[in-house]
Amino acid sequence: MRTDVAIVVGIYFCLLIGWGLINFIRNNRKEGVTLESQFIGQRSFGFGRLLATLVAAWASNYTLLAAAESGFTNGISGPIWYALGVALPILFFVWPVNIVAKIREAMPHGVTIVEYVGKRYDEKSRVASLIIVLISNILYLISVVMAIGIVLASLLNIKISTATIIGGAVLVIYTALGGFEGVVWTHVYQLVLAGLSIMVALILTIQNTGFSGFVTQIPEQNLNALAWGPLQMVDFFLALTALTIASPVIWQRIFSAKDSKSAEKAIWWFGPVWAPFAVGAGLIGMAAFMLMPEVAPSESATRFVMELFPNWAAVLFLLGGMALVFSSGDATVNNIASILQFDIIKKVRKKPLTKKQNLYVSFLLQIVLGVFSIAGALGFSSILGLLVLNSAVNIALIFPLYLGLVWKGTSSNGAFWSMILSISIGGTMLVLDLGPVANLTALIISVSTIIGISYLSKNEQIDLTKRGEYSA
Repeated sequence: MRTDVAIVVGIYFCLLIGWGLINFIRNNRKEGVTLESQFIGQRSFGFGRLLATLVAAWASNYTLLAAAESGFTNGISGPIWYALGVALPILFFVWPVNIVAKIREAMPHGVTIVEYVGKRYDEKSRVASLIIVLISNILYLISVVMAIGIVLASLLNIKISTATIIGGAVLVIYTALGGFEGVVWTHVYQLVLAGLSIMVALILTIQNTGFSGFVTQIPEQNLNALAWGPLQMVDFFLALTALTIASPVIWQRIFSAKDSKSAEKAIWWFGPVWAPFAVGAGLIGMAAFMLMPEVAPSESATRFVMELFPNWAAVLFLLGGMALVFSSGDATVNNIASILQFDIIKKVRKKPLTKKQNLYVSFLLQIVLGVFSIAGALGFSSILGLLVLNSAVNIALIFPLYLGLVWKGTSSNGAFWSMILSISIGGTMLVLDLGPVANLTALIISVSTIIGISYLSKNEQIDLTKRGEYSA
């Protein structure tokens, strides 16, 4: 173990846990803290904090590690299509239809994405979406803990399994303590650290390879912008679109905004602010392929900086990577806890919990999630592979969510069977290792089912607008 690095990492961990503890004590003493405020704050977040938490939380788990893996494996096409695949789908929240405004209009007091499905459709659709969202988010959380293990193992020169347990425990403890407000403020500070780390890393990467040398040494096949493969690129884009539209973390941030304009502006600026992280990490992966072709692709960024950078710069880069990974992780843990409390416990329990009971139940739920995710992380090997699998699960939710917002004729039966058939058939095909074909099939089944059944059951639809539950 590197003792000097361990001290720096230990201080960083203590700051995170200390910040979480301060927020826990504050929330315990503060009057007016509700179950709702633990997961969306006071609905007062403006453009700046929304943008910071979107960039820090959304896809950042994968940014430095998976983007580097894509550059290592696919050359220049890796960072190009990775960045486009992650950044463009988020624009669907504001273009061509402004569904941010529709979400806030439909659920002015919303907290979770599952809540919306229940309000817009019916109970069976709510339960189906609950299962899909939990599967997807638990897969995502496992990948977060796995990424933490990779980064921390490189920092401290310890086994990945040990690093996974330590890092996962720190993530869950400070998130469980801090609550939503604490998590968002953490994102602001961690994004600054991550931005500084990627800038330094790019400068040192160019120094190690030489700019002209970097360009001339790239193998010809790695300069092919389509090297990832058209089918794989389409599949990646479809999967990321599903992950984006059905992301409970993004919906949670839309609910927490002080108004629609703040949320819309943050989403418009997400791509330009986030893309440099992915492109920079992808270039580091390409450099690693040239200088260290024998390393595992998923470890290309971490091994590259630890072996070729000065110690201070390597530590800075990996702390920046850790900041991004933690930002994805704390947002996911907090969000899953909100779904468990609002969409399961609150539904089952007739008598509301007290403020203190809610705080402690939330804390316990997040600890349990952490234990489960650490156990799961020890069994996977590819972060990029988990991203695609996690995204594929969400394909079943795209059209029930999107059409529910933009088409009043979408029926409850159409939404329910669209989700069930899409996840069942698409999931079976994924298990059979049919990859892109499975995702495309799931998408076609989803859209044809929801539109077909909705048209057939026009006369049976419930006018939710009259009931005051939904406004298109």
